Amino acid sequence: MSAAAQMSLGCKKTWLTIGCALVLSALGGCAIAPKPDQVDADTQVAAPIESSAVIAEPLLPPMPAADKINVAPIPDLWERFQAGRHWRRCELTPGMEHWIKRYASKPDRFASTLEPLIPLMEYVLTRVEALELPSEIMLIPIVESYYRPDARGPGGALGLWQLMPDTGRLFGLTGKGNADQRLDVQASTGAALRLLQINADAFSHNPKLMFAAYNAGAYRLRKALRGRDHASMNSLEGLGLSRTTRDYIDKIKALACLIGEPERFALSLPAWSESARLVEFRTPYPVDPNELSARASVAVADAKRWNQTAFSRNATDAARPFLLPATTSAAAQRALQDGQLSKASPKPAPISTSTVASRVYKVASGDSLWTISRRYRVGLADLMRWNGLNKRSVLRIGQRLNLQSK
Repeated sequence: MSAAAQMSLGCKKTWLTIGCALVLSALGGCAIAPKPDQVDADTQVAAPIESSAVIAEPLLPPMPAADKINVAPIPDLWERFQAGRHWRRCELTPGMEHWIKRYASKPDRFASTLEPLIPLMEYVLTRVEALELPSEIMLIPIVESYYRPDARGPGGALGLWQLMPDTGRLFGLTGKGNADQRLDVQASTGAALRLLQINADAFSHNPKLMFAAYNAGAYRLRKALRGRDHASMNSLEGLGLSRTTRDYIDKIKALACLIGEPERFALSLPAWSESARLVEFRTPYPVDPNELSARASVAVADAKRWNQTAFSRNATDAARPFLLPATTSAAAQRALQDGQLSKASPKPAPISTSTVASRVYKVASGDSLWTISRRYRVGLADLMRWNGLNKRSVLRIGQRLNLQSK
């Protein structure tokens, strides 16, 4: 056996030896403190998004149709995470050591606590890989909500990504109460990844700045940087950012160390199983999600956690796939082909206000007509004409500007 093979075998044995756990108290606290800032003045948006758009579709390659789903083995989740990390070496800092001690203070429960998170972790990582973003993004929902799609945080933050109301509206997420699409795994993941991609582009693909912008807001971070070169920034010290934002980066890097190099910390990761992989199953007509789950032998509680929008409407949507474990998709397809899934009548879709919100911008400190026109990719002359302004006009904080012709 080659040295590389022996090393790989040794790592796999290490992962399966010791059970350990993230401390729920440490992670639970993270669910209510760090979260994406409300849409701020420097959040760049390619174009206003209509409420009917499925957020993930323009960004990510479509998942295969149900009759073409390939459930052949794919690389181990943990190997994929390790291969896609930006920080390939775990270089500890005092802040990271603090959170490593918190997360791994009870190593005998580590694997058992991570195990139920695997389906959504793998789903997020697959979409991160499609965008060629660093795999550490898979850890954000652990820090934000412990991967709870129904998590509710302060200030109105919702979902496993803890998106704020304005952020949800900006990215076309509609609905109220249990129908709020920030509670939906697919819709919220598409919105969060789009925001992270925008932040990556805005800050020279520096992961530390991308994560800081997700937590503190791009506008606040840009002010703190004061024109410094983004690509060469290695530390957030001296920027005047809050302790919460600095802790946020330390938490992500600490988790990346524990999951990326478990043998270094005498930890074990739960074994990867194909049954944990989620695929997108499409129905040609609306069906009852409870009935679909039963035919696919999926616990309704799990199906609801992965498909909140379908359950809030009491019907699947032909335009939005239904998430199912890959190993159950064949049974769901047979039920569909055999006529065992009857057509359902969905509840009326909630009235959207995002279209109006996306056409109007509220001026914030530091804004100018030029920066707003660049941010929303509209012509400067058009922006002035739509709002009755000229080059000498003075903007006021809180002033509302039309982003398109009335």
